[in-house]
Order: sequence, then C-alpha cells, then structure tokens
Amino acid sequence: MASTAANLSTLFGNQVNEDLMVFVDDEHSLGVCRAAASDLGASTDAIQDGGIVEALNRIEPGHSPKKVVADISRSLDPEADVTRLVRKMGPTNHLIIIGTSNDVKVFRKMIALGAQDYLVKPLTAEDFVDAVDHVDKAGAAANTAQSGKLTVIIGVRGGTGASTIATNLAWIMANEERMTTALLDLDLHFGTSTLSLDVESGGGFREALENPHRLDKLFLDSAITKAGDRLAVLGTEEPIEEFVDVNPDSIDTLIGEISQDYSQVIVDLPRHLLPTQGALLASADTVVLVSDQTLAGIRDMNRITQAMTSLSTKGRIVRVISRVGSERVAQVAKADFQKALEEPAQYFVPEDGKTVSVCANAGKAVSEVNMKAPITKVLREMAADLSDYEEPKKKGLFGLGSKKPKKSKKAKG
Repeated sequence: MASTAANLSTLFGNQVNEDLMVFVDDEHSLGVCRAAASDLGASTDAIQDGGIVEALNRIEPGHSPKKVVADISRSLDPEADVTRLVRKMGPTNHLIIIGTSNDVKVFRKMIALGAQDYLVKPLTAEDFVDAVDHVDKAGAAANTAQSGKLTVIIGVRGGTGASTIATNLAWIMANEERMTTALLDLDLHFGTSTLSLDVESGGGFREALENPHRLDKLFLDSAITKAGDRLAVLGTEEPIEEFVDVNPDSIDTLIGEISQDYSQVIVDLPRHLLPTQGALLASADTVVLVSDQTLAGIRDMNRITQAMTSLSTKGRIVRVISRVGSERVAQVAKADFQKALEEPAQYFVPEDGKTVSVCANAGKAVSEVNMKAPITKVLREMAADLSDYEEPKKKGLFGLGSKKPKKSKKAKG
C-alpha cells in the first residue's frame, strides 16, 4: 500500500484520505477496521463513524479516495445512496459495501449498482483486509489492461469551431492513426457530431445519461452509432422543448464503461456544463480549450484556465486558437494575443471556410475532403499530440528504417 494512504487532504472543509476511507455504522465494525488499518498501510483517521450517509457528506465529485468502504446498515434507501456515492466517486475509484443482509440478491444488486464487493456483518478483520486487497489487485489489473486516454474539448466561446475540431480529431485518430476511438457529443439538443459524420443518432444516449445505474455493455452498444470500423459516436438531437435531466455524475459512469473498449475517448463538452463536471475535468488526461483570436476569447480562455485550477484538473491543458485568418474581423494580433494569455496557445487552426463548408454538406471529415490543406496539417499534428501517436517505421534499403521524430509541441503558426 502506498505511503500516501496516511496523508489527509482538506477538501471542501472536510478531511478526505487520498487512498482509502471507511465509513461504518457500529462500534464492532469500527474497532475491527481500525485494528486492521495498519495491515493496509492506512491511518486510523481514515476509519470514520457514520456509514454511507457520512460518506456522501464527505466526498465531493473529483475528490474521492481511490477506495471507499461504506456501511448501508442504517440507510433509509440503500440503493439510491449507493448510486449517488458511485457517481460521486467516478469511474476510476472503487467502492466496497458493508450490510447486514446475507441474501445473494442484495449482493448482486450492489454489484449492479457499481460496488466492487459486498461484505456481511459481523465484520472480521480478515474479510475486511482481503476485500480491500482484492480491489487493489483488480484495479491494478484494469489499469494495466486499459490504455484509454480521455480528452475533453471545450469551446470557451460560441462559434469557435470546437465541435468541428473534436469531430475531426476523433476521425483522424480512428482512421489515420488506426486507434479505437469514441466521440461523445454532450450538446444534447444542438450537437453536430452525428450530422458532421453523416450518421444517425443512437437511441439510448439520453437514457444512459439519465439512468447511469442501468449502464452495461449491452445497453451501451445500443446507444452507440458506428462511423467506421474504429470510430464510435454518442450523440443525440433531443426535442428542443424537452428538458434533459442529466445527473451531474452520470457522464463519469458512462466514460468509465466506454474506456474499457476504446483507446481514445474524445468528449465535446459545452461550456454551460462546466459547473457540473468537476469530476470529468479532474480525470481528463488533456483538456483542450478552443478560442477565437478576439479580446473576449482572451478573457474567457483565462477565466476557464483559472477554473481548471480550482477544479483540481490534473491533466495537461492545451490552448487552441481557431478560425485564424486575414479575412476574420476583430482579431487581436497573434503576438498580443499570446502575451495576454496566462499561458501561450500551442496550436493555431487556420480559417478554411471553403473546405469546412464542403465537409458540412457532404458529411465528411476535413482529411477526406482536402488532405493537403493547412487546416488538415494542424489537426493531424494536434491529434498525434493528444493521442501520443507516432508514425510507424518506414522500411528503407535492406529493410532498415528509422522512426520519425515526434512532432514538436511548440506553437503552430
């Protein structure tokens, strides 16, 4: 067990152990867990009284311990509480439930809701330690098997072309880099990903977001639309007059399922969802902020960058300036724009209205329409950067070859 298990962090006014926290509802279980804490390399401060209700009060989205053990014995609605806790913890953390019922139906229900194990009282130190160790080993195996990278793309202003960039990056990763890729368009009323790729919207995306406890591989497959052998698209066009009740934590559950089957996950996140998606942003490998080259773009790029810090985003932040060109009005000079940003932009995507218009009308990606356009070159470089793609060795004389050096991450102009 990592030594960080004994370190406590103050988050939202509460002390939360980074590796393991236990919340139990009776003195016997409290004593057993505290006695066994040293065997797990954990502090006794990580063992708390109060059961799952206390766990729900203490844990905030994006700030969950890696493992949580929660007692449901005194819960008035155990299934609802477990569902809420799983959502708060996110897809990369693990939950063990303690209860009084020895019914296999209860065990199966807890597993279906997202728990990794279910322990029956009276609790023994051996059962407790074995359950936590088993979750550790299972988590390590899953991390080894899963190579999925999560990229979240946000347009800091409307009309910056963030959705066009997200769609084309996903297409390039799937078709040119040959990686299994999933594209999630979270603009549920006005999303354009399925339209841009000329595919039908899946039927179950909304239900998956409203009822994450129902998610399994079969259900997910019914919501996915395939846009080729390696590209899966999750998008929808919900009636404008209907409110979609998306649980703030359901997106993390969805991505946890998708990441098991796809090496690259691209999320097109509308900026109005930022306040509810702290856990998603905290778990992203990369957050791409897309702006136009305007004064308002500078302001909003800096504001959202500051928000990323307060949301404890651990991944890399990539700044992209889109729709750059001499025909664009009200643009700030590139040097002035870079100077005004808290951190300089890494990519400048040129305006190419002709190519983008042809793509929109044909339902094709930019690379399909114009392979040699400047916009295509920048999008390919960005895709390789985000996915860690390296071109395969090219065989030369006598079968010898050399690997192409990975492209620089300096600002593209």
